[in-house]
Order: sequence, then structure tokens, then C-alpha cells
Amino acid sequence: MDPRELFARSHLPRLLLSLKFSYSNTSTPILGVSALLCTIILYTMAKMFGFGSRNEFNVEGQTVVITGGSDGMGKAVALELSAKGANVVVVARTVSKLLTAVDEMKTKAANIFKQKFHYISADLTDPVECERVIAEVTTWNSGAAPDVVWCCAGFSRPGYFVDVPIQDHRQQMDTIYWTAANTAHATLRNWLNPVAPSGQMKTPRRHLIFTCSTLAFVPIAGYSPYSPAKAAIRSLSDTLSQEIEMYNGAYTQRHRSDAPAADVKIHTIFPMGILSPGFDNEQKTKPELTKKLEEADKPQTPSEVAQISIRALERGEYLITTNLVGAIMKGTALGPSPKNSIVGDTLLSWLSNLVFLQVIPDLRSKTFTWGKQNGLPSNTTSSLAS
Repeated sequence: MDPRELFARSHLPRLLLSLKFSYSNTSTPILGVSALLCTIILYTMAKMFGFGSRNEFNVEGQTVVITGGSDGMGKAVALELSAKGANVVVVARTVSKLLTAVDEMKTKAANIFKQKFHYISADLTDPVECERVIAEVTTWNSGAAPDVVWCCAGFSRPGYFVDVPIQDHRQQMDTIYWTAANTAHATLRNWLNPVAPSGQMKTPRRHLIFTCSTLAFVPIAGYSPYSPAKAAIRSLSDTLSQEIEMYNGAYTQRHRSDAPAADVKIHTIFPMGILSPGFDNEQKTKPELTKKLEEADKPQTPSEVAQISIRALERGEYLITTNLVGAIMKGTALGPSPKNSIVGDTLLSWLSNLVFLQVIPDLRSKTFTWGKQNGLPSNTTSSLAS
């Protein structure tokens, strides 16, 4: 995609214009902000289009497992990686959708005679099922563990906190956080199993990838069943990215003592809206206030999100957003998370915190005004009365 088109689609200009400066009083700050913004945009564009970087995510000939791979972003990722020469296993519940995904991957394959594709039907909320998936993939892959595991399973069930039954809140945590945590646990127990020096072989770096949401950075009213589960994934990712360094350190001594078979890198993707069957379903329960608050979010196609995410993985990034508005949201919530670039992320954080001095009060004001003008939602009245 052309950089100018990507910038225009991001609605970052509108977001930045929401900062109301008086030129006569603040010309120096405006010039400083403008210079900072230009630096960040140029740096971000250079990074987004891979200038000056090597491929850190070469999947040709590697085996990739994608959970939630029968639909939406997961399926789009499967198709993109098939086109790059990967052997792909898609995991979901519905066999008919999985069969369709496998057929489409075969048509996208870089070399159908060298690549192979497989599907597994499983309920990933069950940790035993996740262990089965990794074991089955390893057997199918001639006894070799998968090289990449990408967690895409889950769906959004929007609604106000008090209106959504508590069992639905639990279901969101199960289908979002626990499917990812269960899969990660089964994967890492396989990957980090000690291997004696005599059994060590040259093995490429392995990648564990979570799919999160920008709502983990900036919550929006109406997503209370969904956002906490995504925030939990972000916290798990940050924790694992630190824990994994112990195993990676041991890997450097693999010729002297027992160590994992490969070093491992953790990544997390933070998309905004994605045009998919899941997106269509969530509109059925999404509050009108929520739709108003997220007007700046212009949903991307699954293919766009997959392509942007893969390019970022090829650059070796850790926390990955798929548009500039998402990058600004990430910047205001980076905290102690590992940085993709110390300079770039620091500049981004400065700008983002400046932007959100305006954005957060605006979100709260719009929410207050909505309640003042519209009163309680009808389902709130009935749910609290019952």
C-alpha cells in the first residue's frame, strides 16, 4: 500500500488536529510538535516498509500452526504464509471451514509439490486439547516440533459490564485469554524441553505469536467483556518475553549442557477493527455509544492486517500494530514493555502522551454526554430489575 494512502486511512491527521493550540501563544511548541511528528512519521514509514532491515521471519520450508485459522485474520495469515513457502496447520472447531481453508492454502502455495497442509479440529479452551494439537502436529511433521505457533483464536462479545451475564464474561476470558495461554503452554513445554549436547542439531529460531487488540492499550466503553482478556494476553506476552530469555541464555551453552533445541522469540499483534464474520457478529450486540466512540477506527481487511503483521515480524518487531492510529495508542501505553526501537518508540511515546492529553478527556466527556442525553439503555433497566 502506498505510504500516503496508509497515512490518510489512519485518520491520524484528524486525531492530531483534535489538539487545539493557539498559534499566537504557542508557536514554539507547535513547531516542536510538528518536527517531532515528522520525525516519527518518516521513521515509522521507513520501518513499516522494511528499509534497511533483514528478514527475521523467513518461513520458507518451516512448519506453522495457526489457531483460529479457519476464518478472518487467522485464515488470511495462513494464506499469506502459504504464499511464502510455509507448511501450514490450521486449527479451529468447524471442520467444514477448516477444509475450505486448506483448499485455499493449496491454491496460494509457493510450491505445491514441496509444501504440505493440514487441519486439526480442537476446542482450545481445554488444555488437554492443546497438548493433543502440538503432539499431532509434531507427528505429522515427521517428529519435528512446529517452528511457528500463531494464536488467532477468539471473538468479541461487546456490551456494558452490568448488562452482560457473568457467564459471558467468563466465556470471553476462556475463548480469548485461555485459548492463547493453553496453546502457549503446550507449545513452550514442547519447545523448551531439555536436549543433551549430543542431541543438539542446527535449528532455526522459533516464534510464538499472540494476537491481541489495541483495546489492551486504550479501553473503550462497551468492551468490558473483551478488553480485560486482551489486556491479560498483553501481560502474559510481556512476562514470557522476559522469562524466555533464561531459556535463550541456556541455549547459548547447548554444546556444554542440556538446553532447549532452539532459541525462541515472542511477538504480539495489536490490530484494530477487522472486516470479518466475527466483526459482523459483534455489531449485533455493540452499544451505539461504543460505535460513536470508535468512529476513528476504520476497519481493515483480514488480508491487510495479515500482510502488515508479517512485514513487522520480518523486521523482528515485538509489539506490532497495523495502522498509525494503533501505533499512537501503543505509544501511550508502552510502559516497561520491550521496545521495537529505543529511539522510535521513545519519540512515539512522547507524541502519543501529548495526543492522549486530549483524547481520554474527550472519550469520558462523550460518554457522560451520551448518558445525559439518552439516559439508561433499555437492556440496562431490564437487567438490573430482574
